[in-house]
Amino acid sequence: MGDLTTVQGQQQVLQGISFACDILHPNQSCDENLIAVLPRMIKYFSKVYLPVHLIPFIIYKRKQLKKKYFLIQNKKFISPIDTLKKSLFAYMKSIAFLCLMVQGIRLNWCLQKNYRKAIDGFIPFSGGLMSGFSLLLESNSRAQEIYLSIVPRFCEILLNYVKDRLKLKINFPNGDSLVFAFVLAILHYYYQNEKQKNSPKQ
Repeated sequence: MGDLTTVQGQQQVLQGISFACDILHPNQSCDENLIAVLPRMIKYFSKVYLPVHLIPFIIYKRKQLKKKYFLIQNKKFISPIDTLKKSLFAYMKSIAFLCLMVQGIRLNWCLQKNYRKAIDGFIPFSGGLMSGFSLLLESNSRAQEIYLSIVPRFCEILLNYVKDRLKLKINFPNGDSLVFAFVLAILHYYYQNEKQKNSPKQ
């Protein structure tokens, strides 16, 4: 197998020709590499998720930190320390979600490539299917946000696939704006008439 950075090496991968893992992580086994890159991965993902958790915390929970105790819906009193602990735990779960998802995909790639001695579409499909369960680590509200970001992309890929398979030449001018307006109309309706359905349980 040639160098993966060259055109020839990449063409061999596209043809389904397997290659040694030493090309991706020299002098390390697959398991050793997963452990070795984990600290760097945690550091990177902590930076990715920091604004995602910090900004809502500052906006919505800033006042709670100024009080000694505050009352929540289920009639229990919680201190600011409990609020910080809960937010920190949610932050750590988000980092764990991304690490588990990425590491699961990488491990699946190595194991299947080495066992089956081939590279095909089943490897990324099965890797995504299995690593997708890492989303269970996230809270319901955060998971819903991830759904909303991925589902439209899936629909776009599916539409392009159907168009390519059926040789369709369909193009809707400003179609994305039309879809956005339609979705926004539905969201506004629910916020106005059934607001409780827009607040998933944590």
